[in-house]
Amino acid sequence: MKYPVSIRRCHRDKITQIEQELKNLLQPLAVENDLQNVSSVVIKPNVCWGEDWRSGSTTSPLLVKGVVKWLRERGVDKITIAEGSMVGHDTLECFEKTGFLQLAKELDLKVVDLNKDATVKINVQQPNVFNTIEVARTIADCEFLINMPVMKTHINTTVTLSIKNLKGVIPHQWKRKFHFMGLDGSIADLASIISSKLVIMDGIIGQQGQGPLTGTPANAGLLLAGRDQFDVDLIASRIMGFSPCEVRHLSLIAKARDVDLERYAPAIIGDQLSDLHIKFERPVYLLNGLYKGVEILWGDPCSGCAGALSVALERMEKSGELEVIRRNGGIVIALGKGIEPAKSDKLVLIGKCQYRNRDKGMFIPGCPPPGMIVREMLSKFAKGETKYGSDIFVKEAEELYEKEK
Repeated sequence: MKYPVSIRRCHRDKITQIEQELKNLLQPLAVENDLQNVSSVVIKPNVCWGEDWRSGSTTSPLLVKGVVKWLRERGVDKITIAEGSMVGHDTLECFEKTGFLQLAKELDLKVVDLNKDATVKINVQQPNVFNTIEVARTIADCEFLINMPVMKTHINTTVTLSIKNLKGVIPHQWKRKFHFMGLDGSIADLASIISSKLVIMDGIIGQQGQGPLTGTPANAGLLLAGRDQFDVDLIASRIMGFSPCEVRHLSLIAKARDVDLERYAPAIIGDQLSDLHIKFERPVYLLNGLYKGVEILWGDPCSGCAGALSVALERMEKSGELEVIRRNGGIVIALGKGIEPAKSDKLVLIGKCQYRNRDKGMFIPGCPPPGMIVREMLSKFAKGETKYGSDIFVKEAEELYEKEK
């Protein structure tokens, strides 16, 4: 049966009244019928790092609390909150910083770090990239998966919605593989083997511009829900001001489904698209031109390294540190696997993907290196240092990289 995409306005001031908003949102989707025979549910929010939900980068724990209460009223007692935060971040620490550990304690919820969960290999029937993918067992074995993404832009994939949110269900080494082999195609493969039973998208405060980490809050004031993650993402993309054709993983999924993206229009109930005049600021993919004196060689990096660099540069611009770099003649920064920079005394190489070029300039190891480390080393580079300051850290990174060859 084909269900509509449900859309309801929900301003941030109404977040404490979320339970009634959720009832109105979910009623048209007939979810209660499926829950009659379900004993346990897994909720997958977007807690990619430890920022507060009001930044627009993580799912609101207040919204998740409303969903938990809605489930309990319908007889579902066993509820798990599961996430695998981005590379370089500890999931449980992120849960604590964002209020999810407190929520779990308050409502007696099980918490699972999917990065440390046992995994299951699942075959991909029509692969774009991978024939098999390792997925956290908690997700592979769950009865009913509720996917709760945030409505965000993404510097690598244009948008990050429910399908991109699935990347949190694979372990760290597979997150890196996705970026090495092509993120959109890999995400499309993952979506073909992991299908959310219900999507509840947090658009109360989304993120625009340089998402998914360092963009600016977008007060969209919306909730979206649906039974088909592809349909929900397609509608959300249009609301944000993007054609789904601009989102490559949606295009790949549409091709597999034999769907014409330009004409396909899932049924909508609630607030109609014509009533929603929301346009998210677009991500600037290459970062070049944003910061005078900084040339970036963009080799299709992961969101971890790209986000770390974006955070570092933004804060250095505000603090005046980039002005020092400009006075000293500027800097060239290379990151991602798909770039071969020339050796230069102005070159900084960021992340494991540039390990092979480490002798061409200052190499900052990490997968990804934390934003504060990137900032620290760029500042030192501007003052004349030409190598990473911690020999022990470099040695540990080199040993790890050599083992993975």
